Parts: sequence; C-alpha cells; structure tokens
Amino acid sequence: MKLFIPYLATSTNVGTRQHWTKRKREVDSCHLLVRSVVKREGVQPIGQRVDLIFRPRLGKGVRRRDTSNYSLNVKHLEDGLVAAGVLPDDRGEYVRRVIMEPPEIDRQAETGTWIEIIPVSEVAA
Repeated sequence: MKLFIPYLATSTNVGTRQHWTKRKREVDSCHLLVRSVVKREGVQPIGQRVDLIFRPRLGKGVRRRDTSNYSLNVKHLEDGLVAAGVLPDDRGEYVRRVIMEPPEIDRQAETGTWIEIIPVSEVAA
C-alpha cells in the first residue's frame, strides 16, 4: 500500500533545536494530516509486521537536504500511522524495517512524503 501525505517536517538539524511547544504543534499537525489521508483512502488497521519506506517529494521552492536530514519527518509520520490506528505501535515487533529514500524532485507537484507500507510474511525458522 502506498500513501501520499502532504507533510514534510523541518530538517532534523532544525527540529532538534526547536522549542518543545513548536515541535509539538508540528507533530500534531502531521498526525492530523495522516489521519485525514488514512480516513479518505479507507486504510484499515494492519495486523502484521511491516516494512516502511519513506520518500519525500519536493515541490516548488523546497530545498533538497541530505537524506538523513529527513529522519524527523520519518519519525513524525511513523508516529502518525500509529495515532491513526494503521499500526498498533512502532516497536520492532510491528515495524521490522524503516527505509528513508532520497527525495524525488517534482517542482510541479505538491510537497509531501510517500509512505509505502509493506506487510512482511514471517517464515518460522
């Protein structure tokens, strides 16, 4: 399943220095956007372990960053999936792997982040 969330957090370099109230407003905004997309797309809760792939999309006027500087974006969105009820939690028993892809640049498109949720079939060893 692939979702587009029209959200891109501040860079990790900036976000780690933000006052907690400003960071909380940003997180709350992210969670609201995730809930809205999940509801609109009719996404059902996922009851198995998943891999998550995050790929930012940069629209007009948004500067490119080092790939690792999108880590705060990934965290906010992952927590948003939990808040929206798509994932029961973001611990290792529910999220096996998180992958941050470098951004796609499309100056004609809306800025945000693609999230691909891939259910993992666990094979007993």
